[in-house]
Amino acid sequence: MISRLARARWRTVGLVTAVSTSLIVGLATAPSASAAPVAAAPGSIVARLTGPGAINDTVGRYNIMGTDLGVMWDNGRGEILTAFGDTQSFNGWSLLYGQLFYWRSNVLLRSRDRYLADGMTFTGHAGRPGHAKRLLKPNLRREVTLIPTAGVAANGKQYLNYMSVKHWGQPGVWYTNFAGLAVSSNNGQDWQRVNAYRPNGGGNRKFQMAAFLKVGNTVYTYGTPDGRWGAVYLSRVNEKDIENLGKYEYFSYGKWVRNNPESATPIMPAPSGELSVAYNDYLGKYVSLATKNGVVLRTADNPWGPWSSGETVVPENNPYSGYAPYIHPWSKGNTLYFTYSIYLGYQVYLMRLPLRR
Repeated sequence: MISRLARARWRTVGLVTAVSTSLIVGLATAPSASAAPVAAAPGSIVARLTGPGAINDTVGRYNIMGTDLGVMWDNGRGEILTAFGDTQSFNGWSLLYGQLFYWRSNVLLRSRDRYLADGMTFTGHAGRPGHAKRLLKPNLRREVTLIPTAGVAANGKQYLNYMSVKHWGQPGVWYTNFAGLAVSSNNGQDWQRVNAYRPNGGGNRKFQMAAFLKVGNTVYTYGTPDGRWGAVYLSRVNEKDIENLGKYEYFSYGKWVRNNPESATPIMPAPSGELSVAYNDYLGKYVSLATKNGVVLRTADNPWGPWSSGETVVPENNPYSGYAPYIHPWSKGNTLYFTYSIYLGYQVYLMRLPLRR
């Protein structure tokens, strides 16, 4: 029997477990900028990163049978930290509850791999030997899970944006209680929730999911409502004030407005889901990837845009049941690497996208 957590993001596939992974191989009010396509070819799979038979022994080393997302950020110390969503393992006890797998809400793996052409290898994890631990424990009386959506290094610490999921809806639809911020002072080993919550209502509804972009000492937060159907909004704050929501400014009709999330106006159109943003040195532009009937890429000269209208760089059904494209921060040159979750098998892959100026 599949867990209710496993139905999180792709209900149309039906009953799926990690063992089936072998089947995988083979409108905004702000104006959009026009731009020539920058993808030289569609994105393609480089390697499977998680699960049985992957290039990483996540089953033996981390007790990860299946998982999704793979939100990445540079920790400022020569490592990539990667946060995953609902994660499954096998311990036998779950059978007593009518479920094949035991589920924990979120885990973290580390990587020092800079050669991505053959995949991304993991070199460590948060948790005891042989087991990647749950980072944040949900309160099951009011939330079914806590899902990481973005991470950033700031003030010598690691910050994780997460959403508290109230319940799952139809495909691409879920409902949150709030979005929150957690901090780690020991490189992601232990996490504490910060008193910086965004309830799912009013202007804060625009920031239930996030993508971080750090430029100098400024941390930009790209926000979307819960689910995959909302537009994209933008806030910024000096990294020293990242825990103080009262210090945030919101991009509103070309201006910055302080401490008023309601004023934020769209910088990218709906529908956009599971966004990631980075600066690309080869293009000399900021790039974003988002779930939208596959993967859509947009570019801009500034973090706030104007953003291009977007081009589909990964088709909706190739690979089938894909979602959540998160850019690898160490992508260099004319190749953009990103993680991509594939629900058929419930695993995370590394993808390659060739670029052209």
